[in-house]
Amino acid sequence: MRSYPLLVTVVVGNIISLSSFAANASIQSSGSFTSNGSCEAYQSFRKQTNPDNTQLVNNKQYAIKAINKKEFDWVQILIPNASPAMRWVNKSCGTAQLTDNITTQPSASTSFNTSSKSCNTRNEFDSYVLALTWQPGFCEHFHYKGNKPECTAINDGKLKITNLTLHGLWPNKASCGTKYGYCDRYARLDLSASTIKEIAPWMPNFYYQTKFGEYEWKKHGVCQNLDANDYFLTATKLVEKVDTSAIGQFIKANIGNNVSTASFKKNLISHFGADAVDRISLSCSQGKYLNEVRLNIGKSFNVNNSVQALLESGPKGRPFYGNCHKKIHIEAAGK
Repeated sequence: MRSYPLLVTVVVGNIISLSSFAANASIQSSGSFTSNGSCEAYQSFRKQTNPDNTQLVNNKQYAIKAINKKEFDWVQILIPNASPAMRWVNKSCGTAQLTDNITTQPSASTSFNTSSKSCNTRNEFDSYVLALTWQPGFCEHFHYKGNKPECTAINDGKLKITNLTLHGLWPNKASCGTKYGYCDRYARLDLSASTIKEIAPWMPNFYYQTKFGEYEWKKHGVCQNLDANDYFLTATKLVEKVDTSAIGQFIKANIGNNVSTASFKKNLISHFGADAVDRISLSCSQGKYLNEVRLNIGKSFNVNNSVQALLESGPKGRPFYGNCHKKIHIEAAGK
């Protein structure tokens, strides 16, 4: 039987592997890695050293040189402009496509479930990601596209945000990674005036327009069964709950300060326990300015449950520190 090169796709949250890699600390490999954000690229992922503060460029493709083990969670890529150019990134920072010569064919019973159709079918998700923004850090340091009137108002001192805000409540399907969404590309957002008023303090774009809400609804919201009003109001209740919890309290107690990610994690473990904190991850602009906290929660969550119970209902995610440095800054509103 002839053997053919086969492209093995590895998607965030689930690994589909057809090859048999040696169980070494570092396994030579090849393929491409497409980033999904501005993650940090380490010279050593164990020591988390990054001598020139290299960050991945969103949606850019990099050449894969190695993986750290068979069931890998770190990928070594080539970043030509970095020094040194060989860097390690967490697999959660994007989508890896490994190219290996496979000498055996998968059995007919093997199910890969990675077609585009399976990743945009309503109500086929298995958990949620609740993404919460620290608005001052996002508005001042994140290189977003276009105009965000809420950021202009915050940076001009006209709007002061001192609470976590809603980025989105995202239905998540492990086998699709970040690609689950757009379950109805023709969907339109129709919210009542009272819903918009209630959402605005927790999603401040709604003070000015509904553009961001329309994007979140079309990409994520339509993949679950709640109608638009219930979906956003449920998400708003979750943001309020997290904002008043140890997560929001730690952030607000340290506005304008530099803190260590280790101290943040230790604080949360003291309130929620290590198992729950394994479902939390941070996101930072340039690796050092906190802009987001993400919580993994179960598909059939109860909005009245405690934050700890919500977290324990969800799957484990990427490491707590995400793409953040060991020391991060919690930005105050206004420049």
